[in-house]
Amino acid sequence: MQKAIIFLHIPKTAGQSVHRYLQQFFQPDEVCPARENFQLLPFPTAQLQQFRLFSGHLDWSLLDAVHGPRFAFTILRDPIERLLSFYFFLRTRASRMKKEELLLPQHQGLKAALTLSPDSYFCDAPGHLRQFLDNHYDNFYTYYFAGRTFDARQKLKGAMLRNTAFNEKVLLDLALANMRVLDQVYTTEQLDRLETRIEAELGAAKPPVSLLSTRVNQGEGDFNSRLDKLRAIGATDRTFERLRDFTKLDDAIWKQYSP
Repeated sequence: MQKAIIFLHIPKTAGQSVHRYLQQFFQPDEVCPARENFQLLPFPTAQLQQFRLFSGHLDWSLLDAVHGPRFAFTILRDPIERLLSFYFFLRTRASRMKKEELLLPQHQGLKAALTLSPDSYFCDAPGHLRQFLDNHYDNFYTYYFAGRTFDARQKLKGAMLRNTAFNEKVLLDLALANMRVLDQVYTTEQLDRLETRIEAELGAAKPPVSLLSTRVNQGEGDFNSRLDKLRAIGATDRTFERLRDFTKLDDAIWKQYSP
């Protein structure tokens, strides 16, 4: 049986570039077309076996249905850098939309990123926006790997409220234990290692376009310039304290895997 590749793509971790690179190794009908959970859920378990590449914002738990030899990996990025990249990505995307598009209910998160001040967005968001922010920003690595789903935070927070023995240390230990089940965890600074490993796992020659030369959705500026930009649009110490709270558990994971 030929080996399958499973890429658990966390937003803003070079995932679009990695996906485009991986596609070069497979025939179109071997690539699972689902890039998000709502697209994957309609597939019966038997049909999933026909694919050899799974890559997207997918619940890890859903991919347990993929049997046979496989190489499963994910990519991490400095937690605060990832949050800032995601925030400015939302603002840029919203700025390119027509006014009537931004008013649609499904785009309220985009509208908020563009129109609210950083303090209002990160610290004072109303209830309907609070859930979006918590699910996408609040220690996403920790909750995703502990619960193995994109909406794990809501479930795990509830469990922690009902069971005081299930605290943040237990949560972090659970996330790290689950991550050790993966075949490899890379950082965005280790994409050269990923290239070498994929070629070895698939027994394939180098594809026409290397991963290091592939750049999709690459944001403008570096980490420091994003910090400066955040201050320039009105962020105060409240926002930066909130960002530290959003990443305190993820920082522990990052320290385990960063070079």
